[in-house]
Amino acid sequence: MGKLWALFTYGIAAAVVAVLSYATAARLPGLREPFWAPLAALVVLYPDRKATLEAGLQYSIGTAAGSAIGWVCSAVWHGSLAVYGAGIMIAVGIAHLVRCQAAARLCAVAVTVITIVPHAEPPHLVALIRFVEVSYGVACALAYSLAAEAVATRFLHRLQLQRRSRTEKAPSGALRDKNRVRCSDDVQVERHAEKLPE
Repeated sequence: MGKLWALFTYGIAAAVVAVLSYATAARLPGLREPFWAPLAALVVLYPDRKATLEAGLQYSIGTAAGSAIGWVCSAVWHGSLAVYGAGIMIAVGIAHLVRCQAAARLCAVAVTVITIVPHAEPPHLVALIRFVEVSYGVACALAYSLAAEAVATRFLHRLQLQRRSRTEKAPSGALRDKNRVRCSDDVQVERHAEKLPE
């Protein structure tokens, strides 16, 4: 039951983050392809805040490096597969050199999208917009994780306070038994007094 509830809450979180990141990114001026925001948010979102933060950092590093390399490759692309292959090799190599293996794939994706996908804008603008769109999605996922953790912590703290208050107000088992014995003794004394002759 606990696992099913965790999966259900994670599904709600993914839906909320995806909808909010896309709806807000679509209204930001200058973002031509706002669907990159929910894609990035869904990739980095985990049930745990620490895991989300780590994935978001890796994704941001990979996108930043890939955007820069893709910018250079796109400027000298002209349909050359050798340029594209060299860009992928450099992107993945740099990611592994700085020990960001998880960012290597994201870096390669950024190079691919910026280099070989046709765009009307100049390469440097495409690279910058892509980085902003992805970073916005990552920021949305991190903001949701922080907010959800804060709400859950506050709820658990309030629940603990309520339980502690109930425990302090309610008499202990030994005290209740003692009170019962006292009441029973008082009743017996009263009954015995009634039977005594005046």
